[in-house]
Amino acid sequence: MPAPKELDPTVSLAAYLGAQIRRRREALGLTQKQLGQLVFVSHNRIAQIELATDPPGRALITLVDAALRANGELIDLWQHVNDPKYDHYAKTFLYRQAEATVIQQYSLVIPGLVQTEAYMRALFDDGDGLIDDRTTAEKVGIRVERQKILQAEKPPWYRLTLPESALYVSVGGLKVMRGQLAHLLETGRRRHVEIQVVPLRSLPLTALNGSFSVLTMADGSRSGYSEGLTIGRYFEEPEDVTRLAVIYDRVQAAALDPEMSAAFIRNVMEERYTWEPPPLT
Repeated sequence: MPAPKELDPTVSLAAYLGAQIRRRREALGLTQKQLGQLVFVSHNRIAQIELATDPPGRALITLVDAALRANGELIDLWQHVNDPKYDHYAKTFLYRQAEATVIQQYSLVIPGLVQTEAYMRALFDDGDGLIDDRTTAEKVGIRVERQKILQAEKPPWYRLTLPESALYVSVGGLKVMRGQLAHLLETGRRRHVEIQVVPLRSLPLTALNGSFSVLTMADGSRSGYSEGLTIGRYFEEPEDVTRLAVIYDRVQAAALDPEMSAAFIRNVMEERYTWEPPPLT
């Protein structure tokens, strides 16, 4: 019996999905033929999916996800593979983020992994149709699915550093912001999460250039991602990733510790988002 063809999950996002399907199939001790029987296709079709020569449609990936006991994770990956609104670099980052063991993130606004649905809707409604043509409901649904990363049985270590200004940018009004800051406090109590705030007086000037993340994988490899309004860049070259990591370290060093940061967030929530200022006349 010939050995299975080697898979390179870095070639494309479809290849990454195929590699994940093969990994799960083999972990369950299933052959391609056995998996095919479970989802009503031939073993050749399973091979095509794993080799990324003919990725599955929605109906088939739903069956494959159930057969491999993936609890929706393969469906989530498939959605990103088939979402033309994500450029290749963004899709690659989202996949790597889902597999990372450590996520270090600096964001000029409260980032998607810790946003409330109300905060998401306010953000998306404000820019509806300006950045892409998906509906707010579609975009909220995708972002909520991504948040499952932090709810997994073995979640990554998540270290989020925010500038003080992220707490003051009013997204959706008093009620939305109060709920969002309360959610930050609740999320920060999780064992695998650390949230820190950088006072503006201490913020390194390099941190004004945009939001970015540094990911560490189970094998020790690292990658990075930086983003702006409609553009982003994914980094894998060690020199580029190290540069981002050094900037993150400088920003984190300027931040309040997690306990003081929680007190800072609570003070902002109570002082700024308790009452609505009267309208100007």
